Amino acid sequence: MFTGREKELQYLNDYYMKPGTQILVVYGQKGIGKTTLLEQFVEDKDCLYYEAISCSTRQQRVFMASHLEDMGISMPQYPEFEELFSIIEESEDNKKILVIDEFQNMCKTDNEFFEALYEYINREDKKDMFIILCSSSIGWVENSMVGKLGALSRMLSGFYKIKELKYQDFVAHFPLFSKEDSIGAFSILGGVPGLWQYFNDEFTLRENIESFILQSNERLFDYGQQYVAEELRETAVYNTLLGALADGKRKLNDLYHHTGFSRAKISVYLKNLMQLEIVEKVFSVDTDGHDNTQKGIYQIKHPYVHFYYRYLFPNQTKIMFWETEEFYDQYIAPTFKDFVAGCFKRVCHEFLEKENAMGRLPGKFVSKGQWVGKKGNIDFIFQDDEDEILAGICNWKKEMMMFEDYQLLMECQEDAKIKSEYVILFSAGNFDNRLREEVKKNEKLALISLEQIHF
Repeated sequence: MFTGREKELQYLNDYYMKPGTQILVVYGQKGIGKTTLLEQFVEDKDCLYYEAISCSTRQQRVFMASHLEDMGISMPQYPEFEELFSIIEESEDNKKILVIDEFQNMCKTDNEFFEALYEYINREDKKDMFIILCSSSIGWVENSMVGKLGALSRMLSGFYKIKELKYQDFVAHFPLFSKEDSIGAFSILGGVPGLWQYFNDEFTLRENIESFILQSNERLFDYGQQYVAEELRETAVYNTLLGALADGKRKLNDLYHHTGFSRAKISVYLKNLMQLEIVEKVFSVDTDGHDNTQKGIYQIKHPYVHFYYRYLFPNQTKIMFWETEEFYDQYIAPTFKDFVAGCFKRVCHEFLEKENAMGRLPGKFVSKGQWVGKKGNIDFIFQDDEDEILAGICNWKKEMMMFEDYQLLMECQEDAKIKSEYVILFSAGNFDNRLREEVKKNEKLALISLEQIHF
């Protein structure tokens, strides 16, 4: 599956064309599409690909040699890394590419691989090559790798993080979904194309959930917990915290009272989850309304992990013994609109960014954010170079956005001590008559329905 990665592909090709030997670290969360991107990149190039596994360094060399043997290259049974690297000499005209996938497994025990690589690339007679070190371990790459490698890290040419795809890529991949189902599915799968393969847009969203998530023999059934367990120990603690966050306990004090863990312990574990981009801390834009801002709020960032801990984790017994349709009606349907609401804000943000890039907004906005207040929220705040502000809110849950919602937005602006020149209200439902009359009188107010959001 190769979707929406043209910019990343161009980046790799540009790096490939640089003179000399380059060592690039490419990383991103599991399922984000790193391997698919690399397969596309090396399709017409001279490449050796190897996926490292967790084992001793000696065993790693044996596996690499076996891989080369399968390619018809004669190797000793127990080679040194220098002998493995020597296959590069067989490349005649084009620059050789060496891809080591999940390379953290090559160096978590010792630095032998990197020491040998350093010696090899500094040989006077060696040929130029492009080495791509790929990893799904975000926390390790960003927080531990350089310390582990020490001075050896200086030979790295750069880092390139593969991020989630956007909603517009999701829409292109699932053209048959209705808009409601598309946004609902995106709230579960997010921009992680490795998860998209498990859904089918020829079915409704409900049918996808019942068929591909709530069945114990399906890959997604326990994927959320497995994703957490792959990177973290003490899963009982992390499961407890994630379950509490998914249940709406988003402040440190709430987590303390619910879990019984000490505040210090919770803070440490939340930090670990944030390093893995499973959890995030919610920040408001900096305004003069500090006293009216909610602070210290956490939420689950990874969409599928959020869905899993919201609906599957606390209901394991019921899932096993209840009929699937009955479980959906009882435990998912009543709160699913609340769950999707956060994703709808993300979609509205992306729509505004697209409109801004195409010059369709009343200004050229250069910064964006949100404001989380004690009375209510401002879902988006865009600001241009002249400090003019575009602000607004997004309604997914209610059948109709009311004039009172607009009034609350104005009150939140007063609390935040900002004044917007322009206001946009998004609603998946209808707008009441007072809002429709107001927009006729106020040229700086816009109402955007779900049908008007196009990508």
